[in-house]
Amino acid sequence: ADVHQAFRRVEELLDLTGADLYLITGDLVSRAFFKYETSWRFMELEQIMKGERFRQGRNDSLYALAADLTETGQTPVLVSQAEEYMRLSRQAEAHLQRTYARLEKIFAGRPETPVFVLPGNYDMDLSQTALASRDLHLKAREMRGWRLAGYGGAVVDTPGLPDHLQVSYEKSRNPDIHQSEAFQFFKNNQPDMIVLHQPVYGYLDNLPGQGHSGNANIRQYLDGSSVKLVLSGHVHEQWGAVAGEGTLFLNPSNFGTTVEVSRVRPGGFFFEIRIREKEVERATLCHLHKGKVHEVIDYQLSEQGLETIVLDEQRYALLGGQTPRKRHIEPIRHFQRVKSFFLGYETRETKKLIKDLEGIQDRIQEQGMEVAFDLLGSLSFGMARENSDMDLVVYLRSRDCVLDAEDTCGIPRPLAAVIKELEERHLEIEVCDSLDLDRVREAIKNED
Repeated sequence: ADVHQAFRRVEELLDLTGADLYLITGDLVSRAFFKYETSWRFMELEQIMKGERFRQGRNDSLYALAADLTETGQTPVLVSQAEEYMRLSRQAEAHLQRTYARLEKIFAGRPETPVFVLPGNYDMDLSQTALASRDLHLKAREMRGWRLAGYGGAVVDTPGLPDHLQVSYEKSRNPDIHQSEAFQFFKNNQPDMIVLHQPVYGYLDNLPGQGHSGNANIRQYLDGSSVKLVLSGHVHEQWGAVAGEGTLFLNPSNFGTTVEVSRVRPGGFFFEIRIREKEVERATLCHLHKGKVHEVIDYQLSEQGLETIVLDEQRYALLGGQTPRKRHIEPIRHFQRVKSFFLGYETRETKKLIKDLEGIQDRIQEQGMEVAFDLLGSLSFGMARENSDMDLVVYLRSRDCVLDAEDTCGIPRPLAAVIKELEERHLEIEVCDSLDLDRVREAIKNED
């Protein structure tokens, strides 16, 4: 799962291992442009187009909007931005097509090795690429008595990838399940194995601070099915195996190296799955490192449930796993339970303030602007009271300003929107400091 352009590592894996079938569950690439500077420029234009789409009340693709803007007598600046957006979108598509052709060349060089792939949220629609014959999205295959069916993509807006190139992904909670594309697809095909990018709701889908992020429509199908195995990726931190209602769910974590806020995830992890007739006999989480395959964890289904055996504690820790520690005496264990309760406790006022902030964020993003919050002080600890201050760090990505009387940049538009929303809740606003992180990055680059 989540190759993120580690094609040499994919090639190495195919040469070092032997299998009846290889499956890659999405995010084959990591970006749509060769240069990061081009990607950042495209994301700026993307935000401008989203803002214009919101103002016009449209819901079609940004590319279609940009094409209309070039023909409807808009301001010269907006027409120029729309033309640049379209040019960079075509450039992104051409770069992605070349990238997928490179991967197909690796697969085609090993014709005896069957490989199927899914698009993830970083990918374009693979049916329009050199990988079309291997694409499992909304397709079913037969393999030695097993029926496989795939559903790619994710309910995520991926900055830097033209939205008209992506596979359309349904909302994960469809009020009318009979209108759900994924539900109907799996119902019509009755697979033994389901291959996904975004996981099923409730299984290996937990996002820190957000909760379950999986597809609830697919979960509804699974709850009444006889599916034996579900493979997914997307949520790198939720690696491992979980068993539920006769189904085994697997996520190997990322295969390509990824840079995250708190750490660099080294990648190279994958599952080797052994199947006998109609049962999953064993799933081994492995690590490909410096030309060698290391077995890390063994998972086996039995009548007693899922048995987990850690085979390599060092690589288990590299994933973020922790080996069991010695148990403390009862008074210490009691203290730890009390401590754990208060770490997870939230006052009613805290929940209300956080819900208000989530609503503010949703409304601002609907206007095509990006904003995020970090919580500080009592709100961060979940201990806010009725008259507590609300200490925030506000992150923006915008150069769109509210102009003052002298026609200069008075305040970034997303920050103005945040302040307006907070003031409407009768909160006094005090801005303590402001940092331009682009300038910080440039200073680091120039050793200034």
